[in-house]
Amino acid sequence: MTGELGRVACNGLAEATALPQDVIEVMVGHPDRRVRMALGGNPHVDPVQRARLVADPDRVVATRTVDGKRHPDGDPRPLPDDGYARFLSHAMSAESAFGDQMLTRDDVLRSLLSSGDTPQHIYRSFVVRPEPELRLTACQWWEHLPFADRVALTLDPVRKIRGRARRGAIEVRRCLTDIDWAPTNRGSASAISRSPLTRADAERIVRGEAPPHYRYYAAGNPHLPADLVACLARDPDPRVRYAVSIRAELTEQQRAAIDYAVPPMEDLDDAIRYVPRPLAGTPDEWARSAHPGLRRIAACSGGLSAERRDALAVDPDLGVRVLTCRHQAGVAPESLLGGYRDFRGCHRRRLTWRPGFPTYGLARFAGDSDRGMRELVVRDPDAPVDVVVGLLADPERSVRAALARHPAVPVDRLLVLLDDPELGPYAARNPALPVEVMHRILDAAGVPRGR
Repeated sequence: MTGELGRVACNGLAEATALPQDVIEVMVGHPDRRVRMALGGNPHVDPVQRARLVADPDRVVATRTVDGKRHPDGDPRPLPDDGYARFLSHAMSAESAFGDQMLTRDDVLRSLLSSGDTPQHIYRSFVVRPEPELRLTACQWWEHLPFADRVALTLDPVRKIRGRARRGAIEVRRCLTDIDWAPTNRGSASAISRSPLTRADAERIVRGEAPPHYRYYAAGNPHLPADLVACLARDPDPRVRYAVSIRAELTEQQRAAIDYAVPPMEDLDDAIRYVPRPLAGTPDEWARSAHPGLRRIAACSGGLSAERRDALAVDPDLGVRVLTCRHQAGVAPESLLGGYRDFRGCHRRRLTWRPGFPTYGLARFAGDSDRGMRELVVRDPDAPVDVVVGLLADPERSVRAALARHPAVPVDRLLVLLDDPELGPYAARNPALPVEVMHRILDAAGVPRGR
């Protein structure tokens, strides 16, 4: 595969939404590295299949595989944990193994660190890796490491790592002294949420003598004295009480004693509020908590067991169910459908892009009162013609537009829709459109035919 034609073909493979398994098998062993890179970086391909390339002889291919490209729905598609482990062993092998590929170990490692799909627990695993470079890198996330990992790094056999870890331990205990107390300022908020505060400053914040939003950030500060935490647990602001209720050191009984309210899930991007904190325990333990907020954190976390994932997928809290559908691989099709059915917030449609979202049998929702459910009929390849045609007259424009793309639309009706100012653009995307009609449309637009 050479020249411009090869480049175009590889670009197409890198964006293909449905690659058959036999095509994937050919791509994995293809002699042209551009083909293997296309597979490794295709966000639509099952991560298990992509992970087969993490130890590719060509480091560029391996790097593209872990770096990847974020799926159009904005959700992460992480590789399996053993895939990251194999990549790290491969990437940290002898420098001579890189040959003339112009990639150093730092370059390859940087690609892993910059990937938005890499789970946080993979970074934390650096603490126990045999390679000193990785353990040194782990020190960069000192504030986010569990206590036991911090201790391990301060006792590391490598002097440089011990020194970096001990500097991190000193830095994390250094009190914040340059707080901006201006009423409208938000610049100190992040530091107030994580840095030690002097007693006087902490009391000033808790008493309400600082910008009001500082109490919310202080509520999650791991260094806040217990008596001030107890004060914030009774704060009049429900956001503050909620922030206290998910503090790492609290017991289940202490959480239950707080009058908190879990914020509603209004947007799929709300997941950013549930980035895992350095909580005590594991995602499976958080998933068993009676606190929905902790279960939401578990739903967004890597390393969750299949048993806990399945339990969270049918959790009584809608936020837990939706976040599980969005962030966990292997969620059952009926749970994905249920999450979509129950969630009415922003970006709801992204849930239909999750691997395993059902297709067959969706025609039964043609008469549903929820327009989002009626839109699902376009995904059902067995939807009866009369059902599809009936939805072309649906009162909701989004439903009409969706069904104009269904291949069950009769050709004669499809040709009529092409002239419809509203539905014409959607009918033009219908795969049942005759080829000669496609040519006619392109000819009229002045698009030259290929040779």
